[in-house]
Amino acid sequence: MTLSNVIRLCLALVCLTIPGLPQRLTVGAIGGLRLTGDPEAYSYDTSNSKPYLVGPMIEVSLPLHFALEADALYSRLGSTAYYPFVANEYDIRTIANSWEFPLLAKYRLPVPHVHPYLSIGIAPRHAGGQIHTIHYGYYASDVTFSSEDWHAHDHAFVLGGGIDVVLGHIRVSPGVRYLRWKVPASPASWNTAYYLDVPQNEAQVLLGIGWHGKR
Repeated sequence: MTLSNVIRLCLALVCLTIPGLPQRLTVGAIGGLRLTGDPEAYSYDTSNSKPYLVGPMIEVSLPLHFALEADALYSRLGSTAYYPFVANEYDIRTIANSWEFPLLAKYRLPVPHVHPYLSIGIAPRHAGGQIHTIHYGYYASDVTFSSEDWHAHDHAFVLGGGIDVVLGHIRVSPGVRYLRWKVPASPASWNTAYYLDVPQNEAQVLLGIGWHGKR
């Protein structure tokens, strides 16, 4: 099933729940940390990525203990590379504002009070920022600076799990996620891995807090 087909299926399921949205909708915020760092392609590379993720979330409950969740997670990606060629050195710093948009299908186990859940889905990612280059020539005065904008995108397959704790209208949802990013061996210029050393396997720990209507 292609990415577009998955999105169409999820939207169709959401439309089926519209008559009961006041009772089925949860809105809130989600945040957490990446537990895996960026790989270093060369010994002179340094990661400048931040481990945090934060953003809004929305969830629609479905019959038979199923639900759909959509998030928009902001994070900061970056790296600095140093190329020590003789009389031709480069410092290249890449920074990016990254947005992940996980779209997840969830299943809650029928356990009272604390509701364990499993999730599966996809996470498109859009990143954009600037590349700053400093070039050092043969002479000490031979230093040039340049900057350019860049934009890229990719996506990941997502598996996750956690628990839901409901306190009145408040739902607290700690959980973990595993993401398998599409990182090709020879990335194209539109791919995030073309500019940054991003991990193919990523682990995240997240906490969602939301408000929901009565059931």
